Amino acid sequence: MKILDVVQGTQEWHDIRASHFTASEAPAMAGVSKYTSRAALLKQKYTGVAEEVTPAQQRLFDRGHAAEAAARPIAEEIVGEELYPVTGVSEEHPHLLASLDGCTMLEDVIFEHKLWNESLVAAVQADDLPEHYKVQMDQQLLVSGAERCLFMCSDGTRENSAWCWHEADQKRFDFLLAGWEQFRQDLADYQPQAQQVAAQG
Repeated sequence: MKILDVVQGTQEWHDIRASHFTASEAPAMAGVSKYTSRAALLKQKYTGVAEEVTPAQQRLFDRGHAAEAAARPIAEEIVGEELYPVTGVSEEHPHLLASLDGCTMLEDVIFEHKLWNESLVAAVQADDLPEHYKVQMDQQLLVSGAERCLFMCSDGTRENSAWCWHEADQKRFDFLLAGWEQFRQDLADYQPQAQQVAAQG
């Protein structure tokens, strides 16, 4: 992984993300996102214009970031090493980017944190994560070269924290890479709706 000298959340970080295919976009690319359709992601990547974050969404993001920071020491105890937030691109696939909530110094274990919610906790405890989360971690593992990812859902406290492991899997990597290659072709052929209408007229 080539680590980028950017701070997550800054304008520079947003600019770099706009020119790469990111791990958080991978679920939408694969058609399994809970939040964004593949068509919406194609339009966003074509126009370079992302949907504006609402105040309610920002408050949720802020809560998530605070919980993540509070949960990192708990994750470090589980992993047995310190975890550092980093943003990096794949050396083998430089169009792929991942922002990691945590990564060990040896880059063999990474950390992904989500804000506590009952349904996700139940999935973690059953070791049956929705594909939405797995695809994001697949890209994080592929980009980082890590062997496994500690997935944690918490509010930053030990009482409300649940976790499981997601392992690197070459078959899943192959599926991810094929999906992004098709997405890249579709993006190259992309025509906005207005142009399609004009061409048909």
